[in-house]
Amino acid sequence: MKTVIVDNRIPQKCADALTDFGFSIIRLPSFSALPQPVSAHPDMLLFFAKDTVLCHREYAEIAAREIEQISAAGYRISVSDEKISDSYPEDILFNALSLGGKIYCKADSVSGLIIDFARENGIEIRNVKQGYAKCSVCAVSDNAAITSDTGLCKAMREDGVDVLLISAGSISLSGYDTGFIGGCSGSDGERIYFSGNIALHPNGKAIAEFCEKHSKKAVSLSAEPLYDVGNMFFI
Repeated sequence: MKTVIVDNRIPQKCADALTDFGFSIIRLPSFSALPQPVSAHPDMLLFFAKDTVLCHREYAEIAAREIEQISAAGYRISVSDEKISDSYPEDILFNALSLGGKIYCKADSVSGLIIDFARENGIEIRNVKQGYAKCSVCAVSDNAAITSDTGLCKAMREDGVDVLLISAGSISLSGYDTGFIGGCSGSDGERIYFSGNIALHPNGKAIAEFCEKHSKKAVSLSAEPLYDVGNMFFI
């Protein structure tokens, strides 16, 4: 059975839909070091580096049961003791986007574990201003992405990625003016899952067509407006 890693506060309708699709769900507990609304967001807590998952040592202790479940799925766990807090940019240690053989991130603020991983594996670090790089991008495939961030859009297009630039907003996230398209999505096989109804987004039709263009199907997990759950990691 495939597994999906989610924020423990994911809307129940979305969780039920994921279960109906046959996924086992790992619900991440909150990490008090991070801002409360995003304290259990997978894209703030974990970075997948091939067969290794990078995270903070304190969080690995808090989420010992969930980390063990991830480890049992075949991933090695590597932990960091770097300073982390609820103030930007000390909250973005693991918020980096791996796409097209590159890692997009705010290079001076992400974990040294990510920098070391990139160096050891010959992966280029693409420094961008957007510290929430993973949150900001829905990776449709290894050479296709959706974002509302113009800086990330420019960088990815320069690297040959087909990018659909959408309008900002129309994605809810408690405590913030808006959430991100990456934060309300997750890719598994031929499907891109969205936490909410993609048709309710102003660019919903374009998003669905862009996914189809790249041989993927956009799947809405509920009838409600899109809600940023910090990405859904499928393993």
